Amino acid sequence: MFRILLSISLFVSSSAYSQQTAQDLFNHYRHALYQIQMIDKESGNKSSIGSGFLVSATGDIISNYHVISDYVYFPDKYRIQYLDAKGNVGNLSLTNFDVINDLSLLKMESAQPNGLFFNLAETLPDQGSNIFSLGNPHDLGMIVVPGTYNGLKKNSFYQRIHFTGSINPGMSGGPAVNASGQVVGVNVATAGNQIGFLIPLPKIKALVNSVDTLTSDQYKLQIEKQLHRNQKLMMDQLLATQWQYTGLGKAQVPENISDFISCWGGSNASEKNVKYLSVSNRCRIGEVIFLNGKLQTGEVEVEFEWLTTESLNRFQFHNLLSNRIGFTRPGNQAGKNDVTNYQCQQDLVSNNHNVTMKSVLCARAYKDFNDLYDVLFIAATNDYNDGSLISHFTLSGVSEASMARFTQHFMDTVSWQ
Repeated sequence: MFRILLSISLFVSSSAYSQQTAQDLFNHYRHALYQIQMIDKESGNKSSIGSGFLVSATGDIISNYHVISDYVYFPDKYRIQYLDAKGNVGNLSLTNFDVINDLSLLKMESAQPNGLFFNLAETLPDQGSNIFSLGNPHDLGMIVVPGTYNGLKKNSFYQRIHFTGSINPGMSGGPAVNASGQVVGVNVATAGNQIGFLIPLPKIKALVNSVDTLTSDQYKLQIEKQLHRNQKLMMDQLLATQWQYTGLGKAQVPENISDFISCWGGSNASEKNVKYLSVSNRCRIGEVIFLNGKLQTGEVEVEFEWLTTESLNRFQFHNLLSNRIGFTRPGNQAGKNDVTNYQCQQDLVSNNHNVTMKSVLCARAYKDFNDLYDVLFIAATNDYNDGSLISHFTLSGVSEASMARFTQHFMDTVSWQ
């Protein structure tokens, strides 16, 4: 009983301490927190909001890239504005951004800050430490959300802090701080049920310490440079990794191609009255780079499906394969203003394991960025009358050289058992 009472006492004490720390942080730093507003110039009203925080005495503010992305694409249509704790508003200019890590660096154009700003921490906290997320959820005013630092998200290409706490819409771009009020991360996303994600400290420091000061005519060139650097790094890692293989029907296919890509298996074996067996292995990165409301990139999907039948004749089985191939779609979201139509090439090929397949390779170009494409590949084997392996991948935002390297590597991974 004493141990139970002691545990309850410690929990209550810890909870009270956390609440007091959160209140102290809010009272001390609320004047260095801002609502970031995208203002439509024609209507004069805000079209979207986020959060931001002061990181210097000269008016530098950190927020998310996605909060101000409309301005990046349409600088003549929008302006960026801040709203402070006293209700004052002022214009912000965009100094720089990191589109890969969803960060932006803004600058107050006229009004001077009051001298109080957030300091960046020297290091990330220890696992299990209490940290506090600050922001402006649902346009309700600034709040502080206590939570737990759970380290960096595992099996992820883009580093994110796993935060146990509620990050709600409008809190994007707000700081996550330790008990001393030092910034350790920036709010970026939520997975619900007290699962949040933060951009970690090193990414923030890199942007704050950057020497580039961009003008509006340089925004898309900056995005292009960052996308090229990122896609090459990802492709180099993917193709340098030793892919793991598994049996799928009569085939041998990749089961795990990277630590940062998750794979799942499935089949219709338990379904009644089906005339064919479908067994699949699907892998996906599960993370994307947000460019604008209609364009996301950075997606990687790899899928294999073994189809076999004892009930369908050859003509019916061919129709089944054709329908499967016809419903294949790209893995990322893109609008007609951002990408061209797909251009496709069909081939009958044999890989280095003598697996014969009919393949279709399609690519669409990004209109604003040179030598970046979305790629869709799908192939079906021709070696067995009663079974076929469908192989598929989609890549988004890769160069022509990366497209060629990955396609060749992918085709040569398939073999018969």
